[in-house]
Amino acid sequence: MRRFIFSILSILFIHYSFGQTIKNPIINKDFPDPTIIYTEGFYYAYATNSNIDDKLAHIQVARSKDLQNWTILGDALPEKPSWADRDFWAPHVLFDSAINQFVLFYSGESGNGKCLGVAYAKHPAGPFKDSGKPLLCGEGFVNIDPMAFIDPKTNKKLLYWGSGHAPIKVQEMTDDWSAFREGSKSIDVMHPGQEAQYDKLIEGAWVDYHQGHYYLYYSGDNCCGPQASYAVMIARARNPFGPFERLGSNNHSNRSVLLEKDSLWLAPGHNSIFRDPKGNIFIAYHAIPINPNTGKPDGYGRVALIKRIHYQEGWPKIEDASTYSAPLTLADPHIFYDNGTYYLYGTGAPDGFQVYSSVDLENWTGPVGRDRNGYALHKDHTFGTMGFWAPQVFKYKNRFYMAYTANEQIAIASSDSPLGPFTQDTKRALNGPTKQIDPFIFFDKNKAYLYFVRLQDGNRIYCAELSNDLSQIKEETASECLRADEPWENTSDARWPVTEGPTVIKHAGLYYLLYSANDFRNPDYAVGYATSSHPMGPWKKHRGNPIISRRLIGEDGTGHGDLIQDKQGNLHYVFHTHFKNGQVAPRKTAFIDLKFEHSGNLPIIQVDSNSFRFLTVGIK
Repeated sequence: MRRFIFSILSILFIHYSFGQTIKNPIINKDFPDPTIIYTEGFYYAYATNSNIDDKLAHIQVARSKDLQNWTILGDALPEKPSWADRDFWAPHVLFDSAINQFVLFYSGESGNGKCLGVAYAKHPAGPFKDSGKPLLCGEGFVNIDPMAFIDPKTNKKLLYWGSGHAPIKVQEMTDDWSAFREGSKSIDVMHPGQEAQYDKLIEGAWVDYHQGHYYLYYSGDNCCGPQASYAVMIARARNPFGPFERLGSNNHSNRSVLLEKDSLWLAPGHNSIFRDPKGNIFIAYHAIPINPNTGKPDGYGRVALIKRIHYQEGWPKIEDASTYSAPLTLADPHIFYDNGTYYLYGTGAPDGFQVYSSVDLENWTGPVGRDRNGYALHKDHTFGTMGFWAPQVFKYKNRFYMAYTANEQIAIASSDSPLGPFTQDTKRALNGPTKQIDPFIFFDKNKAYLYFVRLQDGNRIYCAELSNDLSQIKEETASECLRADEPWENTSDARWPVTEGPTVIKHAGLYYLLYSANDFRNPDYAVGYATSSHPMGPWKKHRGNPIISRRLIGEDGTGHGDLIQDKQGNLHYVFHTHFKNGQVAPRKTAFIDLKFEHSGNLPIIQVDSNSFRFLTVGIK
């Protein structure tokens, strides 16, 4: 197959406001069925067999630092498998930390129909070595387009595949991906022929998990050649095995198309979904360039393109190039409500705390603080030089206060606005005999109580009364509330056990103390609560702890948050998760709905796992 070089007339520049200009196509050669991953500081792209410098590469691989400038590295599968000699199509590559290898899934043929294969490598560029036998073979084009997926909720290893006018299927695999799990069966998750357009043949499955939904991207009908008619469609489910609801069924349009041809690109499809290091989401796909002077293709090679996408109202949308929403990466987040506006603060800025604002808890702008660079509190005006953690803002005697951690001590600053600047007349921390962090101030019956963490033989949660002017801890009242003494609170059996991030609410005459346990870097970082009839305790831990965990929502490192009651009186919890499973930083800001359930003698806190979502900030 000849190498395709495409007209400059088909190049499209897209400027994203996060500072990067993307020029499509990103790879201006025949590079079909692209999969892009980010690993080891680079983006790696893989594609169906094609010529590289007049030599056939079984699986093409390219590398880039910036998504724009790509180096074609060569053949990721230089040695053919013993069971196939041609048509090495639709590669998907992932890194499996459990086996410490990159795993390549692809299809091939030796004359008896298409087969699915798996190969392994220590480096993302390969060389990948086939396992020695196909996973599955069959007549025609049914067994092509594999996509491997690790369910973030169950850690089950799944394979999706399908084409040839047959359904798209999924089946569980063994831990090393070498075979289908014994006793498992393939399940049909999407059937062709359900809609009027692009639906006679469906293929190119890709599953992306986002905020409680499994999104199934798939393409149809005809990918290639002069009769090409191809588009990307979308469906979603609450379970990776389905049932999947098509977009066209959800909106009653009977049309589930996400991406289709326009004046510049014919037959876009066979996509992958990937995220950059900041959490921005992209769709990678191939398309046939159209010459704008003739309105027709000059050839039928398929080049590689990308576009930004975002999830809106439960479905993915192709991103407008002039605006986008970026994930908020505030750890230890706190939301304060005042006079119709919500204010969001958290750990993340090096010199203090920035603040974001919203009127609906959905659409956030910022940073909007009145100090430099959107800061609400800057170290120039307050105690602390480093380690600005875990802020809380509250209103007391008609003035706004921020309690926070810096240099592993607790301080309180004040302002005339939630936007700051929060300052101290004298730069000082609160008194205490040891390092202390994570303040939360709670007012009850004309007393101010400080819940906080002292670092002594572990992170232990304490409570103490504050003086009326909030300047001193009444040390004689300080007492320990909680320590890590239950199995879920120290899953790594650490020598320094951790309980931290306290926040308190009073309900039906009881005090509820929500807290987090395990080191924040531990994937099992999670949230539980304890109750007491008095703000100073003693505290009794809930039997159903943890109430927020990776097992519940499918994200690692769920914890250290704060309660927020919205304008309508509904209760929510804002917290952080790891950036992604396997990578802690930067931690992402998340949000979930809570309520008190009064079915028994003691009201319990119920968490609505389906309400889980990440918070984003709009950028223009």
